[in-house]
Amino acid sequence: MNYDYEQTEFSKSVLSGLFAGIFATFANLIFNFAYRAITEYNPSALINVSSIIIISVLVVTISGVLFYFFNHYIKGGSIIFRIVFIALTGIAVYYSLHAPHSGDALAVKQFGELLAGTVLILGAFIVFYVPYLFTHEHVYS
Repeated sequence: MNYDYEQTEFSKSVLSGLFAGIFATFANLIFNFAYRAITEYNPSALINVSSIIIISVLVVTISGVLFYFFNHYIKGGSIIFRIVFIALTGIAVYYSLHAPHSGDALAVKQFGELLAGTVLILGAFIVFYVPYLFTHEHVYS
């Protein structure tokens, strides 16, 4: 059956966030496995497969909802959304590199790098892929 109907801006925003979150999850999992293989960083109490999956999808889907509010209620909202999330990503990466974590100095450094990389990937998908998917709904329709 063919269900042709016009999607609302809100549904496009949520779906954009959801699909971007799924792709960000795969990117974060690849980064996680590659980083751990290269650096031999093994502790996984905080950053593990399940936390990456849940956090990536949740954060980027919520950003899709926020994109709706920026895009719908603010003139030039897409640009403002990108500027705000570039700034938030930069702040989050900075604090990720300085995140307190127990262990020796090398483990603290590696944890910060792993967390910062994950945050950077999430920020990139939020800034670039959520607005792209919103304007290119044929990708998920």
